[in-house]
Amino acid sequence: MEASKKMKKNVFGKVFICVFCLVTFGLMLTMADFFSNLITVGGFSFAGDNINQNEYKVYAVCASSHQEKIIASEGAEYIKQQGGAGYVYMNENSYNIVAGMYETEADAKKVLSNIIEKKPDASIVVITIPQIIISSNLGSQEKSAVSSCIGLFKNVYKRLYDISVSLDTAVINEVKARLEINDICSNVQKILNNFNTIFNGTLTTNLLSIKLSTEDIISYLNELTNSTSSLPFTSLVKECYCKVIGSYKTMAESI
Repeated sequence: MEASKKMKKNVFGKVFICVFCLVTFGLMLTMADFFSNLITVGGFSFAGDNINQNEYKVYAVCASSHQEKIIASEGAEYIKQQGGAGYVYMNENSYNIVAGMYETEADAKKVLSNIIEKKPDASIVVITIPQIIISSNLGSQEKSAVSSCIGLFKNVYKRLYDISVSLDTAVINEVKARLEINDICSNVQKILNNFNTIFNGTLTTNLLSIKLSTEDIISYLNELTNSTSSLPFTSLVKECYCKVIGSYKTMAESI
């Protein structure tokens, strides 16, 4: 009798383990399939056939704003001489002379408080790069190439921003800065070369916009490293990262 009960328990246990294993395996397959269709990394998400990049904001400290571009351009040269970006950014029908761009509002407010006495018209302008959504039947390598190019804009901005801070605080000199910028340019070129190889000239309107905007980054960086301007090099670096953000915004709005 006891042997019979033990045998029934053993059979029940084996059946339970088999069922448990089958259910667990099924759940693993389901979750693997789910995550293969939805992967989020650094602001990017690959959901089905879509590539999504989150909205991005920077806070521009503007020395002044003007209704006429020629006046803003003249004022921009003075800002460059003082070590600022001197980048002219059009916003709501006014031309703003940008001294620098920051990822956080807190950093922008600190800089604003330091210059407000000398520049009573100074203000903070929020620059919003809209969310990017690309819908198409791309393979995994193609998606990776696209996301790598789009991700360059924030990465290059951040690296140039760090270089400008290091120059302002004398952590590095101009020679070291130029070497670092050359390294950035080489990395951008590698990513663009990979993009060109993968797509091999077969580009949709959105992909062409990404390609051309990436080429703009290389152009800005080459212009920066080859510059013989008498202006402070830190101002040229700041102007360059402002141009990168400007191209990023234009590209995002066109997609």
